[in-house]
Amino acid sequence: MNQSYWQKTSSIQRCASIQDDMDTDIVIIGAGMAGVSLAYQLKDLPYRVIVVDKDQIASHTSGHTTAKLTVLHGKIYPLLKKHYNIHYAHLYFRSQEEALNTIKDIIRKEDIACDFQENDAYVYTDDPQYVSMIQELEYILKSFHVEVIKDSQHLASVGLKHQAVFHPLKYMYGLIDKCQKDGIVFYEKSMVESIERKKDGFILKVNHHKIQSRYVIHATRYPFIKKGIYFVKLFQTKENVDLRNKEGNQSLLCIDHTDSYRPVQDKGIYIDMVSQEWYALDSVPLRGVPYIGEIKPGSQEYVIYGFQKWGMTLSQVAAKLIKDLILQQENPYKSLYSCQYFSLSFAKEYQKKIMNSYYKGFIYPRFHYKKVNQIQNGEGAIVRENGKLKAVYKDENGKCHVFSPYCPHLKCIIEFDQKDKIWLCPCHQSTYDAYGHLIDGPSLHSLKKKGEMTLYN
Repeated sequence: MNQSYWQKTSSIQRCASIQDDMDTDIVIIGAGMAGVSLAYQLKDLPYRVIVVDKDQIASHTSGHTTAKLTVLHGKIYPLLKKHYNIHYAHLYFRSQEEALNTIKDIIRKEDIACDFQENDAYVYTDDPQYVSMIQELEYILKSFHVEVIKDSQHLASVGLKHQAVFHPLKYMYGLIDKCQKDGIVFYEKSMVESIERKKDGFILKVNHHKIQSRYVIHATRYPFIKKGIYFVKLFQTKENVDLRNKEGNQSLLCIDHTDSYRPVQDKGIYIDMVSQEWYALDSVPLRGVPYIGEIKPGSQEYVIYGFQKWGMTLSQVAAKLIKDLILQQENPYKSLYSCQYFSLSFAKEYQKKIMNSYYKGFIYPRFHYKKVNQIQNGEGAIVRENGKLKAVYKDENGKCHVFSPYCPHLKCIIEFDQKDKIWLCPCHQSTYDAYGHLIDGPSLHSLKKKGEMTLYN
């Protein structure tokens, strides 16, 4: 289910699950690109480090990415200048440029066969309304003393040379192999159920076992903890991806749509309205900048949240920054990514989207629902029976599978995504398969089953 091109073209790296209590120095929660990159940064330090993931290694966000290695992150530079200042925009650019070069160096140093290839990357528009934003982006990049390029096929565009594409899973598996040789242990099928603060560290409950640790790093796409109320500082996005015919060696992003393209071997990867081969989820920070740092100064508990679809370079930024924080070393990007500030101004950019999500999660389904006989085979919907809302999926044989319509995370009402045949929480994007089984959080639990549904007219 939802298997990406990367998963189909790489050898799965299997790991054991947590089976015993243990004592360690650092626990990294999440074995995606950020968690694996951080483990690689820590592997030569005198710490005992383990990485735990609730599912298979790299089976979620990092396994479904389009894997563009670029410092061109859509509209981010004009928006950072608008809501903060040009200094913040420049710091963000420098952090991405440094991360891109570091990834290139790691691939060369470790001789990782990951289909790495440099290419040109462009942001463009064919809509006159967005030409000024492209011009603003070009002006900002030139102020950073960067040489820009143009794509004459579009109304307005700006691009950079020496960006790149690669196979993210082959790269990650290469890093994991290096980490394991240096004593870092990876565990899959090991969900962290709770974290308890103790005087000298933390006790994590994982698979009904206890792990004692001095440091904890949350490197998941979205927080399952409620500390820092990050679940109201982030929202999640879902994009559908296709593998189709190749259209050149450049990477492209339309600034006024979600349309995106990048080459892969003899094919092309597309994100657009008709794509449906696989889907990807990611979280977007309302302040415009990812949260990378300590939840509270001196807490020894760190978070890495909000890559807003640019996790390839941002994972490397996070890995280096968290390492420096643990070692109490200076890092030029500490203040930029610090967890200690918020921007109401930037959050207004997403106000309409956020309000719509909560409307769909709390209000709309209470007044717009179906009768079960209106549901076709292979479809799901919210229905009302005897005054109570229920989530119903009618399988291909016509059997109705009935669940509570309330997401276990914060009780938003779920909706059915017909394209991918999944239940989706519109508020915080927990996902469940058609039969109510949890696919991805922040929820930690599957939907509650509600028995059989009576067919009526």
